[in-house]
Amino acid sequence: MISLLSIAAITGLAVMLLVWGGRAWLLRRYLADVEWLNGVSLRFRPDAINAQRWVLVAYAGLLAILALLIFVTPHPLMAVGFWLVILLLPKLIAEMLWQRRRRRLDQQIPAAVAAMANSIRAGLTLVQAMQRLADTAPEPIRTDFRVMANRYAYGANLEATIREAKDRLRLPNFNFFASALLINREMGGDIAESLLRISQSLDKLHQMRKTVEAHTSEGRTNIKVLMVAPVLLLLMMSTADGEGVMMLLTTPQGFAVLIAAGLLIGAGAYFAAKITHSEI
Repeated sequence: MISLLSIAAITGLAVMLLVWGGRAWLLRRYLADVEWLNGVSLRFRPDAINAQRWVLVAYAGLLAILALLIFVTPHPLMAVGFWLVILLLPKLIAEMLWQRRRRRLDQQIPAAVAAMANSIRAGLTLVQAMQRLADTAPEPIRTDFRVMANRYAYGANLEATIREAKDRLRLPNFNFFASALLINREMGGDIAESLLRISQSLDKLHQMRKTVEAHTSEGRTNIKVLMVAPVLLLLMMSTADGEGVMMLLTTPQGFAVLIAAGLLIGAGAYFAAKITHSEI
């Protein structure tokens, strides 16, 4: 009992010294994570969140997961390896959700631009047309116009609001639309006619993108097979050699093989996605 308490005290002291020595790096990491979470949240919702609190909650949860893995896995190094993989999941999940949302936004931008042009032709100002889209446009593009309308309502300059939306979304089609608004604010002209032309151009680009996606559908199917096939093969092997499969799940060497296989599968899927992805 005394030896366990001594080990726990020494471990706690070592952790405290490590945290104190790396406090500058930890502070930079914390601020970077807060900034990242703020940017991600504004991609999905119109109102800002308390990013500082959520980052601290995430840190506490990750530490709890690390402690659980150390008790569950047969070797601490395996626990650290699995934990490092888990550290990558939040950004991977956020990127996956953002890409799904991005595809929906690309489909909705031409109609939104056309609706804004029609509103301006009906006598509304640019700001009023933007606010109307914030109320009537379908999700998810309504959220992005609501963010812009909220920023302007809180006193931000319209040009700064548009540039902020460009930096936040980083969508080529939206950049095209936002650039037209900024140029019109500087040079003047018939903004309604310009927006209608942009809407038609974006609609044609969307049709071209659908054609490219149809030609690359086989490659995307191969990526899905690449992700699922190893799991199915492992299940099939478990029926023929259950003892050998259990070694993968219960021994340090088995955990190392699983980690290496997961990294190779992830790398293969990443490069395959890069090959089949075509930006128009």
